[in-house]
Amino acid sequence: MAYKSPKVIMLEYIPLRILMEILAFMPYIIVILFAKLVGTLMYYFVPSIRKVAFINLKQAFPQKSFKERKKIAKRSIKSMMMTFAEFIKSSKMSDKQILKRIKIEGQDIFDEAMNKKKRGIIAITGHIGNWEYIAFYFAIKGYNPGVIFRPLDNPKLDAYMRSWREKRGMKCISRWGDLREIFNVLNNNSPVAFLCDQNYLEGIFVDFFGYPCATAVGPVAIAMKTGSPMAIVYSLPDRYGHHKIIVHDIMYIEEKETKEETIRHNVQRYTKKLEEIITKYPENWLWIHPRWNTRPKGEAETFYKHNNYK
Repeated sequence: MAYKSPKVIMLEYIPLRILMEILAFMPYIIVILFAKLVGTLMYYFVPSIRKVAFINLKQAFPQKSFKERKKIAKRSIKSMMMTFAEFIKSSKMSDKQILKRIKIEGQDIFDEAMNKKKRGIIAITGHIGNWEYIAFYFAIKGYNPGVIFRPLDNPKLDAYMRSWREKRGMKCISRWGDLREIFNVLNNNSPVAFLCDQNYLEGIFVDFFGYPCATAVGPVAIAMKTGSPMAIVYSLPDRYGHHKIIVHDIMYIEEKETKEETIRHNVQRYTKKLEEIITKYPENWLWIHPRWNTRPKGEAETFYKHNNYK
C-alpha cells in the first residue's frame, strides 16, 4: 500500500465522503442513471482506460468488428460505474431492501457442496456484474462469509467502506493478511470469496483468451490444503438495478503427478470457467483492467504499449 501523508488522506477523503453521502440518499433509479452518465463520460473523455479496454477486447474477440468491441467497451464502463454507485447506495439501505433487488440461481448446489465435508466453500468470482452484491447476499442470509480484498491506499476511506461490508455480517480479510483467518472461516463451514480475474504479480501463467496471464493460485492452494470445494459464482444485472446471482459450477481439486502440476491444472480450470462466463456476457466484465500487463520472464511488458486495436 502506497504511503500518503495525513493531509493528502484528508484531501481525498472529505470530498469523496461528501459525494458518497449525497449519492447514498438519492433514489435508486437516479443512482443508476447517474452511474450510466458518468460511465458514458468516462468512455469518451478518458482515452487511457478506453484504450486498455480496446486492446483487451481485441485479444479476447478478434473475430468481432471494431464497432462491436467499442459497443462492449462502452457498456462495460457503464456497468462498472453502476456497481460502484450501487455499492455506495447500499450503505444507507436495509438488508431487506438489498435482498429485494437480488435473486439467486443454484443456491441448492452451493449449499450441498458447502455441507458435504463441513469445510466451507471457496467462492471464486470476478469483476462480472455486481460482485459486491454477491457478498452482501450471502452475508445477509447468515452464511458469515469471508471476503478477500485489497485494502485501499487511503486508510480512512478503506475503513469507512470496510464498515459497510462488515455491518452486513461478512469478514474482510486483506489479501496480505494472515492465512489463518481464511482457514478459520472455512473451519466454521462458511464461504470465503476470491476475486480471481485480475493481473496477479505473484501468480502463475495460465491461458486466458488465448494468451498467458498472471493468475492467482491462492484459491486452489487453499482448496488443496483444506479439501474445501470451489464454487464459480457471478452476478448478472438488469438495466434498473436488479441482480441475479448464478452459481455456475462446483469444482473439486483434480490431482496430477506433482503439486505444481496440480496447482497449474486447477488454476487453468477455474480461469477457463471465468472465460466462459465473460464470453457469454462480455458487457458485464471489467475490460478496463490491464489483465495481461505482467508477462512471463523474458517477454517485454509491451502488451498495452501500442495502438493496434482496431
